[in-house]
Amino acid sequence: MHRVLIISHTYIPLSNRGKLRALAARGLDVTVGVPQRWRDPVLGGTREIAWERQSGVEVFPLPSHHHGDAATLTFGSRALHALLRDKRPDLIQVEEEPTAPAARQVVRAARQLSLPAVLFTHQNVGLPLPWLAGWRRNRTLRRLRGAIAGSEGAAALVRELAPGLRVGVIPQLGVHVPTEPQHAYHDGLAIGCVGRLVPEKGIDTLLQALAENRAHRWHLTVVGDGPDRERLERLASDLRLAARVRWMGALPPEEVPKLWPELDVLVLPARGLPTWAEPAAHVVAEAMAHEVTVVGTSGGATPEVIGDAGVVVPGDDPLALSAALRRLAAADQRRPLAQAGRARAMQLFSDDAVAERTLAFWKELRA
Repeated sequence: MHRVLIISHTYIPLSNRGKLRALAARGLDVTVGVPQRWRDPVLGGTREIAWERQSGVEVFPLPSHHHGDAATLTFGSRALHALLRDKRPDLIQVEEEPTAPAARQVVRAARQLSLPAVLFTHQNVGLPLPWLAGWRRNRTLRRLRGAIAGSEGAAALVRELAPGLRVGVIPQLGVHVPTEPQHAYHDGLAIGCVGRLVPEKGIDTLLQALAENRAHRWHLTVVGDGPDRERLERLASDLRLAARVRWMGALPPEEVPKLWPELDVLVLPARGLPTWAEPAAHVVAEAMAHEVTVVGTSGGATPEVIGDAGVVVPGDDPLALSAALRRLAAADQRRPLAQAGRARAMQLFSDDAVAERTLAFWKELRA
């Protein structure tokens, strides 16, 4: 296998292309198709993407239409077919959900040109769909050579919908593992939480847990924005925590690494709901790579990422979370977990590790 074409809006930020660069370093001719214009749903503003070739990866902008999210994304049909015909890749991987119009469009175009297609999915909770939408999703899955799931939950869902389809469990994105992680001195336990401010993320549970630890020395940095911010800020005030919580708002992906030296612990307190579960926990892998101790809840992909290199507590349980944070206030309790987390990130979640696992799966499919 020599030429691969990956199509996804995920690779618009340069910071998300580590896996692609690692694949190119293994001798592959890597092209990534992205929307030509994209409005960031978190940071706002519209980006214009230009053609470029960097570190062996060709970024090819495609005319597209969407309403600010991946669920409505479609590509210009003529441009998409031209790209597939010109590149004639040995394999196409579309990294959009199987219910998304863009996934159906790419898989259909690949089939018309007799090109093998693989799909990446994070969806780990089965949701009821109208009959036509469900039929389209299942048809898309049946047309694939294989699928890559971001978690065991997502893999189980694909296997249920498309029995017999070969499925690999591999993260979508790798993380950069620094040679020597930086650590700043902190007065008290420095806690961080990174994610969209929505009820599913469970940040209110974290605030309630910290209220239980009011007598201890700690401070919290929250990175992210969203519709729940006003309610959460009000809750912090009601719990008399406002002076110890810093709300940084949403940051561009390339700015997030500056946060890690400032933290002792990262908490991902996501809830497990009938309609949603943490799909990737990518920020947990990032924190582990920088030797930041991680605490997560038992729903979704988080326990798979943490393994035995962090602390997992039940979701929606402020008392269990507060007890875990009290234990981690001692540096000798954090240090072994932080070191184990870094080793786990290097082995499983680094850009090189994710590229190697992805390439091995592709070769299995081609064989």
